[in-house]
Amino acid sequence: MRHPAHHSLWTAPEPNTKPWRPFRSRLEFDTDCLLDICRHCAAQSEKFTFKNHKDIRAKWDTVSQCLTGFTKDVISIPFADKSWDFDIYYRDLWEWATDLLRDPHLFPYFHFDAQCLSKFNGQSFERFVDEPFTAQDFWDAQVSPCLILYADKTKLSSFGTAKGYPVVAHLANLPTHIRNSQGMGGGYIVRWLPVVKEDKAHAGLPAWANFKATVWHKSFERILSLLTTQSKTDQWLECLDTVQPWFFPLILILSSNFEEQSTMVLTRGVRALWPCPVCLVPHDKLSDMLHCYPRRMSHDSETAEEREEVLKEYGLRDVLNSFSTVSSTDVHRTLSWDKLHFHSGGLWSDHLWVELLKYINGLGREKMSQVMNILFTDNSTHEDISKVLNCFCSTLHLLKYHYQMIVTNSYKQYINKTVESDKNWNFPKLHMGSHIFDDVEAKGATRNYNTKLNEKMHGSLKDSYLLRMNFRDIAEQILCINTWQVAADHIHCHLFEFDDHQHQLDEEDLLEEENFLATIVERPVSMSNSFHVKLGSRQPPLTFDAIQMAHQADQAFINFRVKLNDFLNVLLPLSSIPLPEGKHIHLQGTDEICLSQFITEHRFIRINYESMVDWHQHTDYLHSNPCFFGSPHFNCVFIRLTENKVILGWLVFCFKCLVGNNKFPLALVHPFDVPTGLHTRKDKDLNLFRAQFFPVRSFILRALLIADGPSDYLVVDTADTDMFLCIKMMHLEAGHIMCV
Repeated sequence: MRHPAHHSLWTAPEPNTKPWRPFRSRLEFDTDCLLDICRHCAAQSEKFTFKNHKDIRAKWDTVSQCLTGFTKDVISIPFADKSWDFDIYYRDLWEWATDLLRDPHLFPYFHFDAQCLSKFNGQSFERFVDEPFTAQDFWDAQVSPCLILYADKTKLSSFGTAKGYPVVAHLANLPTHIRNSQGMGGGYIVRWLPVVKEDKAHAGLPAWANFKATVWHKSFERILSLLTTQSKTDQWLECLDTVQPWFFPLILILSSNFEEQSTMVLTRGVRALWPCPVCLVPHDKLSDMLHCYPRRMSHDSETAEEREEVLKEYGLRDVLNSFSTVSSTDVHRTLSWDKLHFHSGGLWSDHLWVELLKYINGLGREKMSQVMNILFTDNSTHEDISKVLNCFCSTLHLLKYHYQMIVTNSYKQYINKTVESDKNWNFPKLHMGSHIFDDVEAKGATRNYNTKLNEKMHGSLKDSYLLRMNFRDIAEQILCINTWQVAADHIHCHLFEFDDHQHQLDEEDLLEEENFLATIVERPVSMSNSFHVKLGSRQPPLTFDAIQMAHQADQAFINFRVKLNDFLNVLLPLSSIPLPEGKHIHLQGTDEICLSQFITEHRFIRINYESMVDWHQHTDYLHSNPCFFGSPHFNCVFIRLTENKVILGWLVFCFKCLVGNNKFPLALVHPFDVPTGLHTRKDKDLNLFRAQFFPVRSFILRALLIADGPSDYLVVDTADTDMFLCIKMMHLEAGHIMCV
């Protein structure tokens, strides 16, 4: 069995000492930095040999030869007694995949075998999926590499006169933080499809729709032909660890909106008798989310020899599907639910948002109506609005104890009005939500097939069209610029590796980094396990008297120095650290000579922690700043008291204190650890965990709390999954009954 690449005996080679090659110097590679060019040329530290734009362009063309480039081809499709020619541009998918497989920066992160992951829930191990290689389809296929393809048209010009049709590819064998990033290992444009211009003489005719579908699939068939052979006859490839795996490439996921999905599977769109591209649900049963209908299969679509009427009964077109040429690929199985287009840009923007506007306008509030009548065309904007309203609905649910009658009556009136209206809920984007759980089990989390990250690439294409070309031969020029950008990403990656290697060789840099390592501790917690915290935003050193004068209005700083003496005299012995000269610590208020009587405030904290969700390292950034962009900013944190005891606290003051020859990074916080007495009926109904202020130390990760009165705070446990799990553990320790 082939092990994941990062478990092999292969080790990364030493970084290239001249990563800017084939440029003659790093200066010539960074031609965009005009000030650096002038400074280096004045110092004569590097030579700058470029004389004109032609020289620069020739060098970038040379760099592009190191990558799999684009090939231009022409396809001819007969229609209406004449032949229609279309230009297509594509990269060899297999060569592109092997470029990534042979990249020493990416190879350690490849996963060639399927993985079955489980977590212990307290009683038994339960399987979970996140990455594609942990889901069922990857497990069933047991082949590599697995491709994720995205396709969608975009307007390059402001008025839509110029359009592009990029196809973006990802490798599902790479983890999410690489696969969904911008740069090496992320999304690559691998083809540019032709856009068929509408013909007034044939527009609206079934034959014209079939012709456009034929153009799409003939173009894709030409592109996939390079992958078809490897998918059927296999391919040996020697990897960097000298192991020669047997690869069967396949298309695992197709990411697109509903219109593109209809083209991919050759269904007849929204108005078809069977509009769903995944299952055979009738058009008048799309709102039935409880019934499971039989799924479509690829062999159902391979019926080009049958007549139009027979295919129409199943909502299919009389066109040969290009994906049928790739072995082990079921095009209906590869299609996935897309949050951006099916929910934010479909169910929400076109239906729920419209119903909400009708209801609000019916209230007769003029100012509210003016705001709500603003039109939004960006699906991301609708996504943000839906999140805010979901949070608002959650708040209404939270306040039901106080406003139960009002909310209940309003909700009933809204439902009655909706039922009495002529709103038709039988539309495909609502029905596609019934396949969410199947998609998650088959292909992992929705982030693996969300179109949002791919549509971000449209921005760079539009910038290239508007700023870097002469509006002729649009596809060739845009793809040339894109190839240069990919080559620049590769060189930048090598430069970063080279710079990091140089910094590691510099002992002074290492010592400087050690000085910034912070150790936030609490009584029984060992100081040796606290290198996950790093303090920043260092302020000038101050005496204890100066600090107490600056915070004299804050009761937390009363007897600040005395409390710190008592704390250090307890902390150091419990941490197996000897007291200076074996005597108790007595820090003084003012001393202009002894540096040990000064402390240094820090207003920024970086915490690396192990996630309870995926066990990977994540990072939180915290502030303890009285004037952060003109406003005070003090974060809340989870604090570990003992091995099994965690509480919440509010940052007040973070600092480093010199004791003897050692610097101790410490923090003054208000902890939420005071018993709140009886658990009130309101708290029981709302399932709230309350806290109040007191001092503690030792950070785990950031927390989110909101004020609920002068001295009480509410914990927002839905901020992220790690916080939800931490709060759940605190509830269980407190003996609360969890209703989740």
